[in-house]
This record gives sequence, structure tokens and C-alpha cells, in this order.
Amino acid sequence: MKRTFAALLALTMLLAAGCQTTPEAPIVVGKSNDALIEKAESGQPGRGALAERVDAPEVYHGGVSSGSGEVRVTIDAAVTVPEAEAAPILRVTDGTITQAQADVLMQALVHTPLHDPYERSKDEIMEQILEYKQMLAEGPSEEDEGMNYFDENGNEHTWEEWMQQAIDRLQEQYNAAPEMDAIAPISGQFTEKDGVRLIEGVGYSEGYGYESFQVGDLAGLGADRALYDRNSAGNEDYILLGPLYIQYADAAGRELSGLTISADDARTLTDPLVEKLGIENMAFYAAWKGYKAGNERWPERDFWVVLYTRSFGGLPITYTSATGDMMTDATVYNEPWRYETLAFFVDDSGVVGMHWEAPYTIGDTVTADAALLGFEDVMAIFGKMYLVNNDGLKQTVSVNEIRLGYTRIAEQDRNGSGLLVPAWDFFGTVTDENGNTKNDPYASLLTVNAIDGSIIDRGMGY
Repeated sequence: MKRTFAALLALTMLLAAGCQTTPEAPIVVGKSNDALIEKAESGQPGRGALAERVDAPEVYHGGVSSGSGEVRVTIDAAVTVPEAEAAPILRVTDGTITQAQADVLMQALVHTPLHDPYERSKDEIMEQILEYKQMLAEGPSEEDEGMNYFDENGNEHTWEEWMQQAIDRLQEQYNAAPEMDAIAPISGQFTEKDGVRLIEGVGYSEGYGYESFQVGDLAGLGADRALYDRNSAGNEDYILLGPLYIQYADAAGRELSGLTISADDARTLTDPLVEKLGIENMAFYAAWKGYKAGNERWPERDFWVVLYTRSFGGLPITYTSATGDMMTDATVYNEPWRYETLAFFVDDSGVVGMHWEAPYTIGDTVTADAALLGFEDVMAIFGKMYLVNNDGLKQTVSVNEIRLGYTRIAEQDRNGSGLLVPAWDFFGTVTDENGNTKNDPYASLLTVNAIDGSIIDRGMGY
């Protein structure tokens, strides 16, 4: 029998606008959001669709450059303003994945009985022993030769000695391991140990290949997550999927020859599943073609990435590549907290991966409908602050999309609590002085608070 996974998925993931002067240095939200809320409530929010209220065009053309000309920004961008008529400020707190939701995911995604990944059968261990013996017989690679090898006592060994020790340890495990038919499948229920709630299992079937399923809470801020991976190719390894581990096919100009299913057909598989999960205010956001490069051990994988975010009255949380978990000032802000992410990965064989991380609990409405800056004011802030933020660099920037949506900002002294505020994000490409171009379509070049014009650092979450 083929071996199951040798490794698990890691549970791892104030500036006023108008006629006031634009500042000379970057601004972030201060120690309190009281001033922001007061400004949101002090103006007239307006009536009608948001695009009309902020007087946003469908397309914007323009550009700015630094005095030295070393930073040049060209704007030829579609302006995306969702069809919403209000922009409330909402509070969200760190949430959890329930047993009922774990049941839905396991029943919908998993195709074969799963067993405890730490309880391996004799066949599985023997597969690894034979693989290691083959590697030992072939000798170390150039990469292997460039590394140092130490045992648990800190004693250094040659690569050959280190490999032999690994084989010896596996042999001991083999002698004590049960046969595969003696390993009971996992129950699918949460177990708790040392404060960690966890469901995890791996399995293999000829029809679906290797599968890995994990739902858990590492007892930290934003630590709840659900991960599923299926290697439908059926070879002896899997590739960890997830927003941080894939590449954008369109941005790379790459055709996905191994993918014939359409985005709409992919959604017919994922939309009903999201509905069954019963996630409050969760809605489809975007679908795009992605791929994971292969190597000598596994083939490339092509798939649709189907993204969902929370949406309120038609105004969604804007998805970006930023994770929101960079370290912040410990005297002002609490521990880093990842943004919620829900993504499915779909190829012609069905759903081959899922990544739901750091779910939110939707709290109270802080402001029913915030007064927003006019679009021209926002563009003036962007033109000034992008140059300030990138002073000293040499780069050519092309902005191709400007989007209004929500982002989460931190609340002082409220660990695991944040505010969803409307903000403008600017997307495009950046080429440095060496000609290297970054064209991540979801990397926000700058985030401007739509209420007060402050600059939000998406990496830090404030």
C-alpha cells in the first residue's frame, strides 16, 4: 500500500481631507479610535449609492511623481465601488470554528476514512525506510552536502551517519507499529490536550489520492483554522495549498492547460458548502486562476482559487495579500491577529483544497452609516502619501484598480477585538530600479481610511 503523508499541514496564518494640508510623514491610527468614530458620526453620510455619495468615476486617469522623479506613479484604473447604500462601522472579535462546522467540512470534502497521522502502519513506515535507504545508496545531493547534521545531543555527524540514524529510528517504529487494518479511523470530534482543540487525520484511496484534514484552535489570537488538502494526482506527496502558497496564473501570463472547469462551475461546488457552514455575512468575493509549481517529486497543480469574505449590505471586506500579523508596539497594541481568510481550491476533479483561517465573530454596529470623504480628496491623499511612504526609493508604479471596501483596524486594549472600517485600496504593479516587477494583483499599494484619510498599515492592522 502506498504511504500516507510524512508530514502534516502546519496549524500554522489622522488626516483630515478637504482643504486641510496633507502631512509630510506617514500617519497611522492613534491609541484610540474615538476620534475616528466621532468624525464618522459628525458629517452627513448622504443618501443613495456609495459611488454617488463619494462622487467616484468608473475609471480614473492621472499620476504623480516625486520631485526627483525617482518615484513615478501612473494611474489608469478601474474604480470599484460596491453596490451598497451605507457604510457602517462594525466591531468584530476573534471567533471559533464549531463542531457542527467541522462536521460539514469533513462530510463535504473528505472521501476516504482518515486515521491519526501520528499512528502510522508498518506498510507506511516501510515505504519511508525504503525511500531513505535508496537516498543513502545514491549519496547526498549538492544541497545535502552544504548542510550540517546534529543529533539530539548536539553531536555533529556526516550526512551518511545522520541518514543511517534516521533509518534506525524508523526501524524501531516499524517493529512497534500496527498493521493498517488495525488502525481505527478518527471520530471527527474535537479532542483537547494542553488547551488545544483539534481534529486531524490523513488517508489515501486509489480514486482520490492522499487527503489531509485539520480543524483546530492553538489557543492563540486568530488561531482557529480549518485546512483540507487532496492530492488527486495520487502520487506519494501532497502540496500545501493556501493563499500564501500559490502563484497567479494571469499575472504570470501562464495558461493553465490542465484546467477545463470554469469559474462558475467551480462556484457550484463551493457556494453550497459556504451556505451550509452558516458563516454570518460570508459572501463570494472573487475567483482567479492559480497554480503551484511542481518539482521532481510532484507535478504542477492548476486550479481555481475561489475566495469569500464578509459583506455587509453589499460592502465587502477587501481581500489583500497582507496577513495582518506583523508585530506591533506592545505598549499600544495587543498581539498580532491575522485577517480572516476563506478560500477553496478547485480543479477538474472537484474541491482539492480549503483554507479557512482566523474566523470572526460579528459584534455590534458602532456607527450605522459613516460619513465618507469625497473621491477627489482620497486621490489627493494617495498622491501625496504614496510618495511620502516610498521616499528614497526608485520605482515605477502603475495603478490599475482602486477599490472601496472594509478593512479591520485594531482597538487599543481590546485583545481580539477590531473595527471594520471603509477604506480605499490601490492595486497595481511596481517595478524597481533593477527592472524587477511585483505584480501581485491582491497586494495593496496603499490603504486610505475612507472616513478620515489616515493611512492604514495592512501588515500591522492599524
